[in-house]
Amino acid sequence: MTEYGFINIKYDYPVQPATPSTSFDKKTRLEMIIVASIIGLAVLGFEVFSDIFVKYIVKTPLYDYYETSEAMYNIIQALFSIFAILIPFGIAFVLIKIIQKKSPELPLSAPNSKKLFFASLAIAFLTLVLSNFLVSMVALAGEGVGFSFDSAEMDPPESFGGYLWQVFSVALVPAFVEEFAIRGVVMNTLRKYGDIFALIVSSVFFGLMHGNVMQAPFATILGVAIGWLVIKTGSLWTGIAIHFMNNFYATSLSALGEITGTAGYVAIVALINVVGALLGVFSIVWLIDKRKDVLKLEKKYKWKSYLYVLFALPLVAAFVYLLSDCISTVHYLGF
Repeated sequence: MTEYGFINIKYDYPVQPATPSTSFDKKTRLEMIIVASIIGLAVLGFEVFSDIFVKYIVKTPLYDYYETSEAMYNIIQALFSIFAILIPFGIAFVLIKIIQKKSPELPLSAPNSKKLFFASLAIAFLTLVLSNFLVSMVALAGEGVGFSFDSAEMDPPESFGGYLWQVFSVALVPAFVEEFAIRGVVMNTLRKYGDIFALIVSSVFFGLMHGNVMQAPFATILGVAIGWLVIKTGSLWTGIAIHFMNNFYATSLSALGEITGTAGYVAIVALINVVGALLGVFSIVWLIDKRKDVLKLEKKYKWKSYLYVLFALPLVAAFVYLLSDCISTVHYLGF
């Protein structure tokens, strides 16, 4: 099983107003089931294309360069993201546009408010700090009672050039490719059946596609924030920017740990986290004061969307497969 991010790589784009509908009639239900099924097949396709890519690389001379060259290592990582995600989700996007009447276009216009866009970055940073802390506390508690958790560790770069290559492969490329797949294909097309429904489904799959219990909860929480902010700003670029910021932050911390002592590293990280979190809090206060409707999302068909999506068997199969994959990264060692 491959894991998003390292050959091994598991996975981590957004949205315009949903097409209004007066009732959840039989035709709409059938359309939603088909659309959700196509999304499920795209997720399963991601797993298939991931395995194909890895098997191909391992059997070619490229694998020798992958293990010895920082540049080639990161180029292959970037190609992995492009190959394994763009192909299945690109096909899904085309098929869904054929099936959905008045299918929404990718929201690639500029955010509807510059102030809201920058506030979104601050809110997202607060979210990643809090979710990182929460997941770390749960992991420590689990380890305290005998559990261990597999996770994909990021190797620190060996040089400044290696750091730039890592920013390219870990932060830049995934920000575009993964946001296209999750907020663009999944959330954007499901918004026709309710904003909250689309937000929850896309965020859950965003989390599970990371392939391990350590990253899945964090990615799910961050996915909710990204999706919500994409909807509110009306632009996929918000999701791309937040995604890049998160991965750039992780990549930079990895590099920072190699050039500073423990005390200096902790002090710098603490300063960045505190300042970023405070900006996030101020942004939330500003939003609530200036945008009274900022927390409102369209429920549309309420519980009906969740009920009928269960008939989309490929989506259910993809959920079960990814969930079991994540659970397999948890081991009980005993006391």
